[in-house]
Amino acid sequence: MSEKKQNSNKEQVIFALEEAFPDAEGIFTAHFKKLNDSYESALIVFDTNVLLLPYSMGNEGLEQLKGLYKQLIDDDRFFIPKRVAREFARNRNKKLAEIYNSVLQRKIGKSKNNLNYPILESLDEKKELDAAFSELENVEKNYYKAIDKLASTIRSWEWSDPVSSIYSELFNPNVLIEHAKSKDDLVKELERRFLLQIPPGYKDSNKDDGGVGDLAIWLSLLELGARKKKDIIFVTEDIKPDWWNQSNGSEFLPRYELIDEFRRETAGSTLHIIRLSKLLEIFKMKQELIEEALVAEKKRKERFNKLFQAMRERKKREALRFNSLEKEEKIAEMKAWFFSNYEDPAQSCPYETREGGYQYIWGGPYDAREEIEGEFSGVVSDEIINEVVDDLETICWEWSGVPDEHPEDEH
Repeated sequence: MSEKKQNSNKEQVIFALEEAFPDAEGIFTAHFKKLNDSYESALIVFDTNVLLLPYSMGNEGLEQLKGLYKQLIDDDRFFIPKRVAREFARNRNKKLAEIYNSVLQRKIGKSKNNLNYPILESLDEKKELDAAFSELENVEKNYYKAIDKLASTIRSWEWSDPVSSIYSELFNPNVLIEHAKSKDDLVKELERRFLLQIPPGYKDSNKDDGGVGDLAIWLSLLELGARKKKDIIFVTEDIKPDWWNQSNGSEFLPRYELIDEFRRETAGSTLHIIRLSKLLEIFKMKQELIEEALVAEKKRKERFNKLFQAMRERKKREALRFNSLEKEEKIAEMKAWFFSNYEDPAQSCPYETREGGYQYIWGGPYDAREEIEGEFSGVVSDEIINEVVDDLETICWEWSGVPDEHPEDEH
């Protein structure tokens, strides 16, 4: 990175609060509507996870959702960012595969009658057991045949499963919204938010898309609000700190940076962020549907918590292992981990002369402190983390992801 750009980035970081909250007066003078005062006229925008949630719900619930969505679409109040549609297309088959595998797991293995003891053969009780086993075999045969038939039906759905069929019927082109930024401008905006730690997206640097997905959705939502000059209810099951302030591992309040940016971009409108179950509640849907949505949300959160707990357990094991190492060994392992995942962009990223910066085609730019703290906080002391980060920042201010393979030298 050029020294000029590095100095510019440092200056931006120093004034990160000014970048995140440019309208200081509005922090105290802005008036935000309560959800109950907004929902009757607010626009509704769905996240990907909300489109996927009905795969955990029944047909009766789907029909009720269809009725609500149709009414909102007819009223020109229901919208889906194009990025959400694309993420749905990518993840839909994963949900179907999850259902398909759950069905096949019902095949727990055939029962066996392997009491091969001649001394038992003349007993009436043994003959009674053999007759019962014969009946069981017939029942099992029909049971497994039904499992195969159900699995075959799921495989045959292709793009006509119950959820996708409803969406195909309802979601016309007017429902889809898109931000106006080019791919290059979107990446630059993502880099700016990474640098200043402005949500959303900057905490998703380790995702496959480097966090650009959440940003694309956010910018689409912002432009819709600015164009329509209306409040927006963003419906999402995402509980990550990119969108929420956390309390005891759960979402507490939406990030104020998001609420304030929406207000500024929409001439004073209000943004609400809620779950699907809350949307159903405020629109006074049947209690059975609300309960079904709550159950689906609970299952989704339990899966998330299970992954989170596994990560915590891994950190505990790492902490125990690191405790047995000398300081120099700890530092060496931390740096080895870092360099296996991140590198100086000069190694693999094209340099844009006109813009005076690298094009982060392998993900990034990544901040050394954020990545080291994310991996080793709670494993080693802050003193060691600071020492490693200081060493890394003497090499490079911003980092690229490591490509799967470096291109071979043609010479």
